Amino acid sequence: MRKLTKLTSALCLSLAVSATTARAGSEDFIFGLGAGIIGSAIVNGAKKNAPAQTQKRTTRKRTNFSAETQDIQLRLNMLGFDTGTPDGVSGRRTRNAIRQFQISIGAYANGKLDNRQIAKLYELTTPQQPAAPTPVVASAPAPVAATAPIPVAIVAPTPVVAPVATAAPSQQINITIPVTPGSNATNNAQVVNVTPNVSPKNETQVAVTTSKHPALDPANLPSIHGLTVERFEHDVRGLLEKVGYQGCLVDETKTVCTLEKDTLSETVSVLTQDENIYGLQREVSFKNPAPRAAIMGKLLDAYPVLTHLENMTATEDKTCRITYVNNSGELLKEALDKPSNAEALRQLSDSCTDYHSLEVFGEDTVSGLRLVFYSSKPIKEAIENRKGAFQISSKPAQDLTF
Repeated sequence: MRKLTKLTSALCLSLAVSATTARAGSEDFIFGLGAGIIGSAIVNGAKKNAPAQTQKRTTRKRTNFSAETQDIQLRLNMLGFDTGTPDGVSGRRTRNAIRQFQISIGAYANGKLDNRQIAKLYELTTPQQPAAPTPVVASAPAPVAATAPIPVAIVAPTPVVAPVATAAPSQQINITIPVTPGSNATNNAQVVNVTPNVSPKNETQVAVTTSKHPALDPANLPSIHGLTVERFEHDVRGLLEKVGYQGCLVDETKTVCTLEKDTLSETVSVLTQDENIYGLQREVSFKNPAPRAAIMGKLLDAYPVLTHLENMTATEDKTCRITYVNNSGELLKEALDKPSNAEALRQLSDSCTDYHSLEVFGEDTVSGLRLVFYSSKPIKEAIENRKGAFQISSKPAQDLTF
């Protein structure tokens, strides 16, 4: 006990002397000494607890692993969007690859895949296996009736030649790549080279084709603020003013409303015959250029089918497509100028049966949009029923005298 007391006293005395020396001009040394003592204690404690901490750190790293993330990384690599080694942990490189993929499909590039985008990724990277050939079953020989024996000539058997070994046919995998609207890719297709890890004896060829999407559903045609062609609507102005448009000009067969904001200005024109809509046109002009990816993301959400069609245009009329593709503003121009001119409307219905188009002006940045939706059906019904601009009045005949 006395030795312990003496040791403690000696330590205290040593510290006191050191402190006195520090005040004499060696403050850094004292602080270093104190830090050394405290640091040794911390290091010793850390060594004791090292196994537990290592185990905890290892567990955290394993927790970050995701089999789904690893699968997504593999599929992104297949399409040429480099995620590095597929380790199942989402990092900066993986997020950059996701952004590039989102841009390629026209979605908003935020580095996070939603369920619809994941489904699209799986669709693009799932091989389309060719259908298995139908096995040919040899038909059983017809029974031969018992008859008198017929002499048969004996012919020497034909020598059997051993089949020559041929190379196994190469397997072709079709990977569909979506076309980004407005891109300058050849034939509107994006080409991605995929090199699977296979042996030379079983080479795999990858064919890249443009995607094919269904046509518009006649029962669910695209709309503009709830307005759809071929639909009866008696209060077009009220509906557009309800969503924020103002300054509407209305006559019997045409309604034009405008909207002005700090970032954009737009005009919506609605054409009707007998209160059935046959023409819709929406023109948007951005006062400051907008990022194309953000605009395409909104169009994808609003018009999921139309945005994936060639040139973002749907029509059953080939002549109409050739005439108005990338020039949709000319389709309804004369009808907007002369909405009650029966001959102009008749000519329109004869020249084009239907047309739905989205036009985006600009490549990297977008300066404006034009949406044109049209159907000749309401015009033809008005002609048949003598309604709207095709209603025949007898008054001119009554006023005529001889």
